[in-house]
Amino acid sequence: MNITGKIIKLAKPYWHRVLTGIVLSLMVSGITAAIAWAVKPALDEIFTDKKYEYLKFFPAAIFILFALKGILNFGQSYLMKSAGMKLVRDMRNKLYNHVLSLPVGYFTKESSGVIISRIMYDAEMLRGLMSDVIKAFVLEVPTILFLMGLACYRSWSLTLMILALLPLIAYSTRKIGKSVKKRRKESQRKLSFLTQKISESILGIRIIKVFNREITKSNNFTDENQRYYREMLRVERFKEVAKLIIEIATGLGIAVVLWYGGNMVVKNTITPGDFASIIVAIYMIFSPTRKIGEAYTTLQETRASIERVDTLLDIAPEESRNIKLENFKDSINFTNVSFAYPGRQASVLKELNLEIKHGEVIAVVGPSGVGKSTLVDMIPAFNKPSKGKITIDGTDINELDLRSLRELIGIVSQEIILFNDTVKENIAFGRHNATKEEIIEAAQLAFADDFIQELPEKYDTVIGERGLKLSGGQKQRLAIARAVLKNPPILILDEATSSLDSVSEALVQKALEKLMKGRTTIVIAHRLSTIKNADRIVILDKGKIIDIGSHEQLMSRNETYMKLYNAFALS
Repeated sequence: MNITGKIIKLAKPYWHRVLTGIVLSLMVSGITAAIAWAVKPALDEIFTDKKYEYLKFFPAAIFILFALKGILNFGQSYLMKSAGMKLVRDMRNKLYNHVLSLPVGYFTKESSGVIISRIMYDAEMLRGLMSDVIKAFVLEVPTILFLMGLACYRSWSLTLMILALLPLIAYSTRKIGKSVKKRRKESQRKLSFLTQKISESILGIRIIKVFNREITKSNNFTDENQRYYREMLRVERFKEVAKLIIEIATGLGIAVVLWYGGNMVVKNTITPGDFASIIVAIYMIFSPTRKIGEAYTTLQETRASIERVDTLLDIAPEESRNIKLENFKDSINFTNVSFAYPGRQASVLKELNLEIKHGEVIAVVGPSGVGKSTLVDMIPAFNKPSKGKITIDGTDINELDLRSLRELIGIVSQEIILFNDTVKENIAFGRHNATKEEIIEAAQLAFADDFIQELPEKYDTVIGERGLKLSGGQKQRLAIARAVLKNPPILILDEATSSLDSVSEALVQKALEKLMKGRTTIVIAHRLSTIKNADRIVILDKGKIIDIGSHEQLMSRNETYMKLYNAFALS
């Protein structure tokens, strides 16, 4: 779709505001031309013909015209700017909702800085599309046409001399606009790097401080910020050059009018009123011409943002089918499942065959990096098999409605995700319609109520970004309470206690044991009791399942498991 079609598509939802703005703009253009037209009769009849009685009416008429023009200009400017703000608001909503619909794998490839930059900065750039670009073209183009018509009516020969300068302005603006677009895209790319560095530094502030890397991070940010500054400086330089060319052309145009038109007055070819009217009209032509040139430059900047926004919107969301899974009754089956990350040839998982029965506790063990987390991430369809299939109660997960699938699954992982909200809202994330009593009960089952009662505002305490106001064990117990409240039939525990001290781990383990009762549980763990008490233990090595059995069976026959178990015992 070309840029005109894109602009029409973006403006369509706000057509009533834009259309009203266009009508008001045409009226403003007409009044502007009327002001220039009024100069001739004022000069010729009042001063040349000495009809001084008109002098008392002319200033009032000019005042009324300017006041009316101001009122109409206010109306069209307000309508166009409000349409631009609505566009930014709606585009941000659209981008954010689209990001939420994307597969989890996308976020492993793209940095958060790039995503944030597109939602915040690129969407904001679209405001200029309404308030500057469309406004300029619908207001200034008619103004130029009206004024050109007036100038040609007064003296077509003089007007044609001036119009010869317009192609120079148009060509220069076009060339500069292309450069602005190129530099703007590069500056937006560098801004996303800046956003990423800020985000990383805030989240990793403890690591930065403990390794005394404040100066290193500061220097890295300063360098990146300098590169962004240089790109933005180039953008502004090109924009100012465009303004300079138009100003020079305006000065040249007025000079030609004064020289050539002045000689016409001397020779009585035109009257002083005609001459003054043409000067006013020509001057007024170059003012909207300058604004159109600036709008064209803004359009090129906006095109860079539109392209980046479209790039994000073009990414296909998760595929969700129509079959809804109301409950989990029988088993989860992996049949010849292999998985490779996009863009990589080597498979992380290879030809897996595994049945997880309803109510069973399965522990998945193996050396670091063999694909344990990748395996469990395939159950909620965060990752889709490259080959083979996964079924739940006989239905391929690729055919399931994803919301109904994930409604049956709870996850407690090593990486605890909490939000900068109250304790109550973080627990209620497990079930949005939960009552206060149900939230407290879930917290009690997760052994979290005791520490919550000691917080300044108890369940209404805001825990800070990523729960920074809480200890590791407290955060983990909130995550468990969230899973308890959801009450899912399938539970995934991904090394949920691996980063805790022994006291916190004991409390969290007690909470997990309560949570696991009566549920189908898949555990990635290094805690001995969890492994020993599992119904079956799956050993992964080099992307393959090399053995499955109970603790006693594997200890008697599998050397890899014995080494892992002994390593767990020493950890």
